[in-house]
Amino acid sequence: MHDHGPPPAHIRETIELWVSDFLDRPVATEPAGRVGPHAGAVLVAFLEAACHGDREPADIEGHEVGHALLDHVAGLELPQAAHDAVPTLAAAFLQDLEDVGRLSGGRALAAQVRATAPAYRERAARGVRVERRAAPKVGRNDPCPCGSGKKYKKCCMDVLGG
Repeated sequence: MHDHGPPPAHIRETIELWVSDFLDRPVATEPAGRVGPHAGAVLVAFLEAACHGDREPADIEGHEVGHALLDHVAGLELPQAAHDAVPTLAAAFLQDLEDVGRLSGGRALAAQVRATAPAYRERAARGVRVERRAAPKVGRNDPCPCGSGKKYKKCCMDVLGG
């Protein structure tokens, strides 16, 4: 589990608009009701994670959807009944995005979400939580944080367990 950080403001605004529009439509009533009051926040977290790397919401792909569901949404603190309903909600959302012309391939992405549902439910039941780094990760070729001026790989990497 990891944190991608917040998306740019224009992407966040698009995501919030899409989620709000979806939740106002009758197609969302049943799946959102099963997730409960967290439905909007879950969908925002889902789409934000799928858009990591500043990808526009209309350009998300299958691997990003699976990653968002398994590695981000599964770690949200929700009642288990809400977690059980999340894949159905996410699939309905993706299908609706295609139906309204916002996301080409939304039905195929929804099918992937449904296929990922058992793994998602297993991860959510285990209580996997998002880990956040206290400081940015030091890469092998970055300057060593000890201040020696050497590359990390030639200095403290072995000592620090990198």
